[in-house]
Amino acid sequence: MRGVTLDEISESTKISRRHLESLEKEDFESLPGGVFNKGFVRAYARFLGINEDQAVADYVAVAQEAPPAEDQFPLDIHEEPNRELNPRRSNLPLVLAVTALVGVLIGYSIWFRGRKAEHSDSVSANTPAAPAASTSSARAVEHHEQKAAAPAPTAASAPTAASAPAPAPVQPVVAPVAKKSPEDAQAARKKAAERTFFIVIKAKEDAWISVIADGKTVAQGVLGQDKQKMVKAGRQIILKTGNAGGLEVSYNGRPLGPIGSESETRTLMFTPAGPAQ
Repeated sequence: MRGVTLDEISESTKISRRHLESLEKEDFESLPGGVFNKGFVRAYARFLGINEDQAVADYVAVAQEAPPAEDQFPLDIHEEPNRELNPRRSNLPLVLAVTALVGVLIGYSIWFRGRKAEHSDSVSANTPAAPAASTSSARAVEHHEQKAAAPAPTAASAPTAASAPAPAPVQPVVAPVAKKSPEDAQAARKKAAERTFFIVIKAKEDAWISVIADGKTVAQGVLGQDKQKMVKAGRQIILKTGNAGGLEVSYNGRPLGPIGSESETRTLMFTPAGPAQ
Protein backbone atom coordinates (compact mmCIF):
# COMPACT_ATOMS: atom_id res chain seq x y z
CA MET A 1 0.00 0.00 0.00
CA ARG A 2 2.85 2.43 0.72
CA GLY A 3 4.88 1.42 -2.33
CA VAL A 4 7.87 0.33 -0.23
CA THR A 5 10.04 -2.34 -1.86
CA LEU A 6 11.64 -5.29 -0.13
CA ASP A 7 15.07 -3.96 -1.19
CA GLU A 8 14.49 -0.77 0.81
CA ILE A 9 13.40 -2.78 3.88
CA SER A 10 16.38 -5.12 3.50
CA GLU A 11 18.85 -2.22 3.20
CA SER A 12 17.48 -0.56 6.36
CA THR A 13 16.90 -3.62 8.60
CA LYS A 14 19.88 -5.64 7.27
CA ILE A 15 17.51 -8.64 6.82
CA SER A 16 18.06 -10.53 3.59
CA ARG A 17 15.44 -10.23 0.86
CA ARG A 18 14.97 -14.01 0.91
CA HIS A 19 13.94 -13.97 4.58
CA LEU A 20 11.61 -11.01 4.00
CA GLU A 21 9.91 -12.87 1.13
CA SER A 22 9.50 -15.95 3.38
CA LEU A 23 8.03 -13.76 6.12
CA GLU A 24 5.46 -12.17 3.80
CA LYS A 25 4.51 -15.59 2.35
CA GLU A 26 4.25 -16.99 5.92
CA ASP A 27 6.83 -19.59 4.91
CA PHE A 28 8.23 -19.81 8.43
CA GLU A 29 10.01 -23.07 7.63
CA SER A 30 12.62 -21.09 5.62
CA LEU A 31 13.39 -18.71 8.51
CA PRO A 32 16.12 -19.36 11.09
CA GLY A 33 13.47 -19.94 13.76
CA GLY A 34 13.14 -19.06 17.41
CA VAL A 35 13.92 -15.58 18.57
CA PHE A 36 15.34 -14.62 15.16
CA ASN A 37 11.94 -14.94 13.52
CA LYS A 38 10.37 -12.64 16.12
CA GLY A 39 13.25 -10.22 15.67
CA PHE A 40 12.61 -10.15 11.91
CA VAL A 41 8.91 -9.45 12.50
CA ARG A 42 9.68 -6.65 15.00
CA ALA A 43 12.24 -4.98 12.69
CA TYR A 44 9.88 -5.32 9.72
CA ALA A 45 7.00 -3.70 11.67
CA ARG A 46 9.27 -0.92 13.05
CA PHE A 47 10.37 0.09 9.56
CA LEU A 48 6.77 0.29 8.27
CA GLY A 49 5.46 2.05 11.39
CA ILE A 50 3.25 -0.86 12.50
CA ASN A 51 2.69 -1.77 16.15
CA GLU A 52 5.64 -4.05 16.90
CA ASP A 53 4.07 -5.93 19.81
CA GLN A 54 0.86 -6.59 17.86
CA ALA A 55 2.86 -7.82 14.83
CA VAL A 56 4.85 -10.24 17.03
CA ALA A 57 1.63 -11.44 18.70
CA ASP A 58 0.07 -12.07 15.28
CA TYR A 59 3.18 -13.99 14.19
CA VAL A 60 3.10 -16.14 17.37
CA ALA A 61 -0.59 -16.88 16.81
CA VAL A 62 -0.04 -17.94 13.21
CA ALA A 63 3.22 -19.82 13.82
CA GLN A 64 1.83 -21.30 17.06
CA GLU A 65 4.95 -20.35 19.07
CA ALA A 66 4.96 -19.39 22.74
CA PRO A 67 5.89 -15.77 23.35
CA PRO A 68 9.28 -15.44 25.11
CA ALA A 69 9.67 -13.83 28.54
CA GLU A 70 11.49 -10.89 26.98
CA ASP A 71 10.68 -10.42 23.35
CA GLN A 72 13.78 -8.56 22.15
CA PHE A 73 15.62 -9.04 18.90
CA PRO A 74 19.22 -9.99 19.84
CA LEU A 75 20.70 -8.03 16.92
CA ASP A 76 19.22 -4.64 17.93
CA ILE A 77 21.78 -1.87 18.31
CA HIS A 78 21.89 -0.50 21.82
CA GLU A 79 21.94 3.25 22.23
CA GLU A 80 24.27 2.94 25.22
CA PRO A 81 27.31 0.61 25.07
CA ASN A 82 27.21 -2.60 27.06
CA ARG A 83 30.00 -2.27 29.58
CA GLU A 84 30.15 -6.03 29.97
CA LEU A 85 31.00 -6.34 26.25
CA ASN A 86 33.48 -3.43 26.49
CA PRO A 87 35.48 -4.01 29.69
CA ARG A 88 37.68 -1.23 31.01
CA ARG A 89 41.11 -1.19 29.50
CA SER A 90 44.11 -2.15 31.63
CA ASN A 91 46.37 0.60 33.00
CA LEU A 92 49.44 -1.56 32.55
CA PRO A 93 50.65 0.12 29.29
CA LEU A 94 50.40 3.57 30.91
CA VAL A 95 52.35 2.40 33.97
CA LEU A 96 55.06 0.90 31.74
CA ALA A 97 55.34 4.12 29.72
CA VAL A 98 55.71 6.29 32.84
CA THR A 99 58.31 3.88 34.26
CA ALA A 100 60.31 4.02 31.02
CA LEU A 101 60.21 7.83 31.00
CA VAL A 102 61.44 8.01 34.61
CA GLY A 103 64.27 5.59 33.76
CA VAL A 104 65.35 7.74 30.83
CA LEU A 105 65.39 10.89 32.99
CA ILE A 106 67.45 9.17 35.71
CA GLY A 107 69.95 7.86 33.14
CA TYR A 108 70.34 11.32 31.59
CA SER A 109 70.90 12.87 35.02
CA ILE A 110 73.65 10.33 35.84
CA TRP A 111 75.33 10.91 32.47
CA PHE A 112 75.21 14.71 32.87
CA ARG A 113 76.77 14.54 36.35
CA GLY A 114 79.57 12.32 35.01
CA ARG A 115 80.34 14.79 32.20
CA LYS A 116 80.38 17.67 34.67
CA ALA A 117 82.81 15.79 36.96
CA GLU A 118 85.13 15.03 34.00
CA HIS A 119 85.12 18.71 33.01
CA SER A 120 86.03 19.78 36.57
CA ASP A 121 88.92 17.27 36.66
CA SER A 122 90.30 18.53 33.35
CA VAL A 123 90.19 22.14 34.54
CA SER A 124 91.99 21.20 37.78
CA ALA A 125 94.67 19.31 35.83
CA ASN A 126 95.41 22.34 33.65
CA THR A 127 95.60 24.86 36.52
CA PRO A 128 99.32 24.24 37.55
CA ALA A 129 100.49 25.46 34.13
CA ALA A 130 99.98 29.07 35.26
CA PRO A 131 102.93 29.20 37.72
CA ALA A 132 105.22 27.74 35.04
CA ALA A 133 104.22 30.48 32.66
CA SER A 134 104.85 33.08 35.39
CA THR A 135 108.34 31.61 36.03
CA SER A 136 109.15 31.81 32.31
CA SER A 137 108.03 35.46 32.24
CA ALA A 138 110.20 36.27 35.30
CA ARG A 139 113.23 34.64 33.64
CA ALA A 140 112.65 36.63 30.47
CA VAL A 141 112.49 39.89 32.45
CA GLU A 142 115.67 38.99 34.33
CA HIS A 143 117.48 38.19 31.08
CA HIS A 144 116.36 41.53 29.63
CA GLU A 145 117.67 43.43 32.67
CA GLN A 146 121.04 41.67 32.47
CA LYS A 147 121.29 42.53 28.78
CA ALA A 148 120.51 46.17 29.50
CA ALA A 149 123.17 46.30 32.24
CA ALA A 150 125.91 44.89 29.96
CA PRO A 151 128.66 47.46 28.97
CA ALA A 152 128.42 49.22 25.64
CA PRO A 153 130.63 47.89 22.82
CA THR A 154 134.15 49.32 22.70
CA ALA A 155 135.48 51.58 20.03
CA ALA A 156 137.47 48.71 18.57
CA SER A 157 134.36 46.89 17.65
CA ALA A 158 132.65 49.97 16.23
CA PRO A 159 134.50 49.96 12.87
CA THR A 160 133.27 46.45 12.24
CA ALA A 161 129.68 47.58 12.38
CA ALA A 162 130.47 50.75 10.48
CA SER A 163 132.29 48.87 7.75
CA ALA A 164 129.04 47.30 6.55
CA PRO A 165 127.64 49.37 3.65
CA ALA A 166 124.29 51.02 4.27
CA PRO A 167 121.48 49.92 1.94
CA ALA A 168 120.74 52.28 -0.91
CA PRO A 169 117.55 54.29 -0.40
CA VAL A 170 114.64 53.23 -2.59
CA GLN A 171 113.48 56.04 -4.81
CA PRO A 172 109.71 56.09 -5.33
CA VAL A 173 108.57 55.84 -8.93
CA VAL A 174 106.27 58.71 -9.80
CA ALA A 175 104.38 58.58 -13.03
CA PRO A 176 104.75 61.74 -15.04
CA VAL A 177 101.67 63.92 -15.10
CA ALA A 178 100.75 65.11 -18.51
CA LYS A 179 100.34 68.87 -18.51
CA LYS A 180 97.74 70.43 -20.72
CA SER A 181 98.96 73.14 -22.99
CA PRO A 182 97.07 76.47 -23.17
CA GLU A 183 95.84 75.45 -26.61
CA ASP A 184 94.30 72.24 -25.23
CA ALA A 185 92.63 74.13 -22.36
CA GLN A 186 91.24 76.69 -24.78
CA ALA A 187 89.93 73.92 -27.06
CA ALA A 188 88.24 72.20 -24.10
CA ARG A 189 86.57 75.46 -23.04
CA LYS A 190 85.45 76.05 -26.60
CA LYS A 191 84.02 72.55 -26.84
CA ALA A 192 82.15 73.00 -23.55
CA ALA A 193 80.85 76.36 -24.77
CA GLU A 194 79.60 74.70 -27.95
CA ARG A 195 77.56 72.24 -25.87
CA THR A 196 75.98 75.08 -23.84
CA PHE A 197 73.08 77.07 -25.31
CA PHE A 198 70.74 79.73 -24.00
CA ILE A 199 67.37 81.29 -24.66
CA VAL A 200 66.07 84.77 -23.86
CA ILE A 201 62.38 85.24 -22.97
CA LYS A 202 61.02 88.80 -23.23
CA ALA A 203 57.46 89.74 -22.21
CA LYS A 204 55.58 92.22 -24.37
CA GLU A 205 52.78 91.96 -21.80
CA ASP A 206 52.26 90.05 -18.56
CA ALA A 207 52.55 86.29 -19.21
CA TRP A 208 52.77 83.25 -16.98
CA ILE A 209 55.84 81.07 -17.69
CA SER A 210 57.49 77.91 -16.36
CA VAL A 211 61.09 77.08 -17.37
CA ILE A 212 62.88 73.77 -16.68
CA ALA A 213 66.60 73.59 -17.55
CA ASP A 214 68.33 70.19 -17.48
CA GLY A 215 65.59 68.78 -15.26
CA LYS A 216 65.63 71.70 -12.77
CA THR A 217 62.92 74.36 -12.49
CA VAL A 218 64.65 77.74 -12.85
CA ALA A 219 61.64 80.00 -13.30
CA GLN A 220 57.91 79.80 -12.58
CA GLY A 221 55.39 82.61 -12.31
CA VAL A 222 54.26 85.76 -14.10
CA LEU A 223 56.85 87.55 -16.21
CA GLY A 224 55.91 91.25 -16.15
CA GLN A 225 55.62 93.48 -19.20
CA ASP A 226 58.99 94.55 -20.70
CA LYS A 227 60.81 92.07 -18.42
CA GLN A 228 63.09 89.38 -19.80
CA LYS A 229 64.65 86.13 -18.58
CA MET A 230 67.79 84.40 -19.91
CA VAL A 231 68.20 80.65 -19.27
CA LYS A 232 71.31 78.53 -20.04
CA ALA A 233 71.48 74.74 -20.29
CA GLY A 234 73.61 71.92 -21.61
CA ARG A 235 71.01 69.32 -22.54
CA GLN A 236 67.44 70.60 -22.62
CA ILE A 237 65.18 73.56 -21.84
CA ILE A 238 61.39 73.26 -21.60
CA LEU A 239 59.35 76.50 -21.73
CA LYS A 240 55.66 76.56 -20.86
CA THR A 241 53.50 79.68 -21.11
CA GLY A 242 49.86 80.61 -20.80
CA ASN A 243 50.14 83.64 -23.13
CA ALA A 244 52.21 82.69 -26.17
CA GLY A 245 51.28 85.90 -28.01
CA GLY A 246 52.74 88.07 -25.23
CA LEU A 247 56.27 86.59 -25.43
CA GLU A 248 59.30 87.01 -27.69
CA VAL A 249 61.81 84.15 -27.55
CA SER A 250 65.32 83.99 -29.03
CA TYR A 251 67.65 80.97 -29.22
CA ASN A 252 71.39 81.74 -28.88
CA GLY A 253 70.61 85.34 -29.85
CA ARG A 254 68.48 84.38 -32.88
CA PRO A 255 64.82 85.52 -32.64
CA LEU A 256 62.27 82.78 -33.23
CA GLY A 257 59.44 85.05 -34.27
CA PRO A 258 55.85 84.65 -33.04
CA ILE A 259 55.36 81.46 -30.99
CA GLY A 260 51.57 81.68 -30.70
CA SER A 261 48.55 83.89 -30.27
CA GLU A 262 47.39 85.86 -27.25
CA SER A 263 46.24 83.77 -24.25
CA GLU A 264 47.34 80.59 -26.05
CA THR A 265 48.99 77.87 -23.97
CA ARG A 266 52.21 76.58 -25.56
CA THR A 267 55.06 74.25 -24.57
CA LEU A 268 58.42 74.68 -26.35
CA MET A 269 61.52 72.48 -26.02
CA PHE A 270 65.10 73.47 -26.88
CA THR A 271 68.23 71.30 -27.24
CA PRO A 272 71.83 72.02 -28.33
CA ALA A 273 70.63 71.28 -31.87
CA GLY A 274 68.03 74.04 -31.70
CA PRO A 275 64.29 74.35 -31.05
CA ALA A 276 62.52 71.00 -31.17
CA GLN A 277 59.54 70.92 -33.51
